[in-house]
Amino acid sequence: MSHSKLTKRGYSLYIEKWNCPAKKYINTCILCGRQGYSPVIEDKDFCSTLENKVIYTELTRILREMPLDELGRCKVCGKVQDRK
Repeated sequence: MSHSKLTKRGYSLYIEKWNCPAKKYINTCILCGRQGYSPVIEDKDFCSTLENKVIYTELTRILREMPLDELGRCKVCGKVQDRK
């Protein structure tokens, strides 16, 4: 079995095993469970260290940007709930 069959989409061995503190930059919607990276890593000051550059590269490679509102919801869930 090839290695690519064991790798899930959105999975990074670096984030999961070697640099677990990088998970704090992953946002998860409390309603739908969708994941994305925090907009904080887009700041130009974030990539000041080598470790942060690697975190930025890995997260932007496997996830999309996903800002959360003050209640921890993504934009789609926020629109749906606020409509009612």
